[in-house]
Amino acid sequence: MSLKHKLDTYTKLSEKRRKKVFKWMVNQNEEVILIAFESQKEHLFKLSKLNEKNRSILYLSAMYIAADYLHSAYYKQNSKSRGIDINAVKGVTQLQVKQFKKNIKSVKYDTLLNLKNKILALKDGENLSFREISFFLKKYHRFEVSHSYIATFYQNIKEN
Repeated sequence: MSLKHKLDTYTKLSEKRRKKVFKWMVNQNEEVILIAFESQKEHLFKLSKLNEKNRSILYLSAMYIAADYLHSAYYKQNSKSRGIDINAVKGVTQLQVKQFKKNIKSVKYDTLLNLKNKILALKDGENLSFREISFFLKKYHRFEVSHSYIATFYQNIKEN
């Protein structure tokens, strides 16, 4: 049996589907990929009952199945399907939070780090409130950020 035929048999996914799922997974952040690798263990256990001499094929098949499961759970939650399992929705919601939270925080945090001296001067030197600092950043630096995020950022800087 050829490798392609074995993968088709073990994963029950077409070659086109396998490529689509891996392409989707490459564009995800590391946390999502880590979840796929952890899920791979479960699928590998199910596949280990097969009589396959080459264990690498089983590992690859388990990875395809895990990636397909995450891909389908992600898009099932975004569709208007009524037959969604609540546990799958919770898992996908956690995936989305991890995916977007890290990116949003880093952009804002990096921008605030660039403006750190200005924020410290406004807070300590001119005794402005965090709301006034937020308004100042929006007006003069075209950077919109909440006053509570600035307060958290300021406290983190003072601790360090």
